[in-house]
Amino acid sequence: MNETDRLSSFQSWFSTEGGSFDPSVVLQLEGPLGTSVLAPRFDKDTTIVTCPFSLIITKDLSLQALRTLLGPQSHSSLDTWSERQLICSYICFHQLFSGPSLPRVLRHLPYIRCLPAADKLLTPLHFSEQEFQMLKGTNIYGATLDRERDWRAEWEQCRSVVKISRDIYLTALTHLSSRAFPSSILSADPSLVSTPSTYPVLIPGVDLLNHKRGHPVSWVVSCSEASGNRTPPDTVSIVAHPNASAEQSSESQLEEVFNNYGPKSNDELILGYGFSLPDNPDDKMALQIGGTAKSQPWEVRRNAQNIEGLWSHVRSMVESEESEHGFEDDMEAASMLSEMTQAKLDGMKTISEVRCHNEIRPKVKVMLEHYIEGQRDILESMLRFLDGKQDAAIEAAREQGIDVVFDQDED
Repeated sequence: MNETDRLSSFQSWFSTEGGSFDPSVVLQLEGPLGTSVLAPRFDKDTTIVTCPFSLIITKDLSLQALRTLLGPQSHSSLDTWSERQLICSYICFHQLFSGPSLPRVLRHLPYIRCLPAADKLLTPLHFSEQEFQMLKGTNIYGATLDRERDWRAEWEQCRSVVKISRDIYLTALTHLSSRAFPSSILSADPSLVSTPSTYPVLIPGVDLLNHKRGHPVSWVVSCSEASGNRTPPDTVSIVAHPNASAEQSSESQLEEVFNNYGPKSNDELILGYGFSLPDNPDDKMALQIGGTAKSQPWEVRRNAQNIEGLWSHVRSMVESEESEHGFEDDMEAASMLSEMTQAKLDGMKTISEVRCHNEIRPKVKVMLEHYIEGQRDILESMLRFLDGKQDAAIEAAREQGIDVVFDQDED
């Protein structure tokens, strides 16, 4: 099927199964960020898309389908699988059958056909070796290796029950990580906050809306009460609110309608979704200080936000009972942390500093530039914070009549 036919098939299936889009909505399968939802300017709250609970891909729906497909002998194994393994295997099964042979329990083929092909996915597990090496020395590099190890172990467990190739399973995992919402979104008081008790769910139609930070939207869950012998299906909807940019556009002009995934840093967006935001104010960096029994990562954000905890930790590490003046410990802590920060900054190369950078795909290059800019900005803000701590220590020494003299080779 070509792209137009796949999109048409999805819309027909979605409508038949009880889903709906606002009549003004136009779906664009190949927009700048994949499938886009477009609509003309609206001047009032508008329900953009509504999906019935019956179409949502959950762990229970997936488990029931897999039990039917694999038979009673598989039940004990399936009961040990995680929610992610169940949902991804359910997605993969749609690709193992074709045409009239598709079992009835595999209900989501028109939806799954509209998901991006593997060569369109841009999370780090889909990077080339050259692209991936650009992440060396960053938090994403280690997180990607951890994710690859965990996902490979999951796939190998699934493969012992059903023969699914690693590439097909990886594609399904990426679809889940980039499109899923926490199961808490299905409660009477919907929330996008994941907790240990939530698990990922896929909501067809709703997951077509791309992310825009701070964009005003509302999630509405309709829990209908039974009326005689007829019980309308429960639904989840996205309601878009008017905003200034929409009011400035022409009424007939189509513009993209966005969702809001909540505050996410570029490392989260790249690792889980395969895109980034320029000058992302939610960027963060996890830093770990070794040498202590209870070493823990410290999360620092732009403008050195949250650095106080890390500073106090390093300050306590260098504190000496033999020190007669507090400023000595301040200077030692500032010097130690500055050296570590500068070394990390020096090891983080920009795109232009890398040989063969022209081999990096344009979309990946943009993501890397956004991410590295944010990480360097955080490190530079930390150095400014530490310079301030050192200046304050020097001033404290002078107030006590002590001149601080640095070695010639020291800044």
